[in-house]
Amino acid sequence: MNGYPNFQVLFNEEEAKILDEQTIRDRNISGTLLMGFAALSIFQTWEKVFRSAKKIIVFCGSGNNGGDGYALAQFLKAEDLEVEIYSKEGNFSEETKYYKNLTEELKIRNFPLKKFKADLVNPGEVLVDSLLGTGFKGPLSGEISTTIIEIHSAKERLKDSLLIVSVDAVSGYSPDEKIPFAADILAEIGSPKLKNVFYPLSKEKKSFHPIGFLRQESLTSKYLLPRAKREELVSKLSREKDSHKYKNGSAVFVGGSEGMSGAILSSALAFQELGGGISQILTPSANTLTKVLKKDPSFMVSQLETSKKSSDYPFVQKASVVCAGPGLAPADLPSFSFSKETTLVFDAGAFKYLDEKYLGPNTILTPHLGEWSYIIGKKYQSQYSALEDAKVWAKEKRTYLLLKGSVSILFTPEGDSYFWEFQEPKLAVMGTGDLLVGILTFFLSRGEDIIESVRLSQSLLLYCAELCKGYPTAGRIRKKIRTLID
Repeated sequence: MNGYPNFQVLFNEEEAKILDEQTIRDRNISGTLLMGFAALSIFQTWEKVFRSAKKIIVFCGSGNNGGDGYALAQFLKAEDLEVEIYSKEGNFSEETKYYKNLTEELKIRNFPLKKFKADLVNPGEVLVDSLLGTGFKGPLSGEISTTIIEIHSAKERLKDSLLIVSVDAVSGYSPDEKIPFAADILAEIGSPKLKNVFYPLSKEKKSFHPIGFLRQESLTSKYLLPRAKREELVSKLSREKDSHKYKNGSAVFVGGSEGMSGAILSSALAFQELGGGISQILTPSANTLTKVLKKDPSFMVSQLETSKKSSDYPFVQKASVVCAGPGLAPADLPSFSFSKETTLVFDAGAFKYLDEKYLGPNTILTPHLGEWSYIIGKKYQSQYSALEDAKVWAKEKRTYLLLKGSVSILFTPEGDSYFWEFQEPKLAVMGTGDLLVGILTFFLSRGEDIIESVRLSQSLLLYCAELCKGYPTAGRIRKKIRTLID
C-alpha cells in the first residue's frame, strides 16, 4: 500500500462489488443483516430530518439499492413516522424480498413506481431515493427515467421546502453527464465510492455508513486527502527561533509576461505572506518588474531573457523550489537546466516542459482540465473521464500531476491517486490557481513531500476562502492568510 496511514480509501464500482461479496462470505454476515444495519445507521444520522418531515416518500428500485429503501421504510414506520413507498417491479434478491415483505406486513402504502407524479409532493416532505446504486451503467430508460424526471420537477418547484435523501448513490448520476436532480443528502453505505466524490454536495451533507464492510485496500490505489485542521496549519507555518531565511523556504517564481503581472504577484505574495524565507521573481516583462517593486521593494526581481541560461541566474540553482508558469506566455519560457535536488512546480505557461529533462519524481504539474486536454491531445468531458489516462501518464512519466478542479486529483509516479473532495464555490474565481501554486511552493520549500504539500495547500486555501464573505476575489482570499500568522 502506497497510501498514507489513516487516509481513507476509495473504490470504484467493480471494487465495491467485490468488497460486498467478500464481507458476506468472509465475515459470514448476511446481506439481510447488512441492509438492516444500513437502515438503522442512516436513520440515526439523519433522524432530525426524518422526524421533522410531514411525510416521507421512499422510491425503491428492484435491486439491492431498493432493498436498502425497503429496510429504511419499515424502520421509519416502526418509529411511527408517516411513510409511503413507490416501488419498481422486478426480480428481487432474497434480501430485498425480506424487507419488501416486512413493509407489506406493516401495511405501508405501496404504489407502482409509474404512478408517481411531481405534483403529488408537498412542502415539508422528504423523498428517499433508493432507485439505483453506483454500479448502474448505461442510459436511463422506462419508468426509472420517468420517475427521475418527476423527482427533478418536484425539486425545481419546491426548492428548499423539499429534501431529497439519496441512499448510497444519486440515482442516474454520472460525473460525465448532467446531474439528474439536486439531492440534499447523500448517505453512502459499506465502502467509500469514487463516483460519489464528484457529486456536488458539501462534506457536511454527505454521510458514510461502514456497517461492518471489509477494507480490502489491496484492491485499490485511490485515497481521500484529509483536510488539515487550523491548528495543524498554524504549526506548519511557525518558525524556529534560530531559523534563517533559507531554512524558512527558498523559491524562484518564473512568469508574469506582458499583461499578466497579477498571476506571478499572486503566487509570490502567497509564498511571502506565509512566511517564505527568500524568493526571486524572474519576469520577461519590464512592466511586471516595475509593478512588483512598486508593490513591495523588498522583492528580489530580475528581468528574464530567454536567450540566457539558468547559470546566468545564480539563485535558480540555490533555491529549493522553482515555480514556473504563473502568467507566463509559452513564448517566454526559458531553456533552463535545474539541479536534480530542485523541486519543480510547473503551472500554466510552463506546460511545454514535458520531456525527460524536466519530468521526474521531484516535479509536479498543476493543470486544470482544459490545460490537461491540451497536454494529452484529447478532449475530456470531466475530471472523472480523465482519471485513467492521467494516472497512466503520471506513472509513465514518473512524475506528479495535480489535476485542478472542484475536485482536485493528485496522480503519483507510483500509480496512486489522491482526491481532494472539499468543493467550495468561493474558489471558482480567476486567480485561485495562482494562489494555490504559490502556497504549494511554500510548503515544498519548507521540506514537506509533494503529497503532504498538496494536502496542506488545499486545506489552507479552503480555510482562507471560508473566512471570506460572499464570493471573494483571489486577492481577498490571499489576505486571509494573515489570520493564521497573526
